[in-house]
Amino acid sequence: DQLEGLLERVETEVMSSPGDLEAIRKAITSGYFPHCARLQKNGSYTTVKHPQTVHIHPSSGLAQVLPRWAVYH
Repeated sequence: DQLEGLLERVETEVMSSPGDLEAIRKAITSGYFPHCARLQKNGSYTTVKHPQTVHIHPSSGLAQVLPRWAVYH
């Protein structure tokens, strides 16, 4: 029910789409919006809802990749 509600909120058709990663990303990002951070030019991240500087832990697999956005829990 939660996933269906998230898909409707981001105006994505509710259907089984195991290969549609864009729809899955939209649903997860909208659900965890308070837990999103955006990459800054200096390599740190700034959280979206309450701007704070955060960093990816050095032992994380993402530490070498540095994606533009990160969703955390």
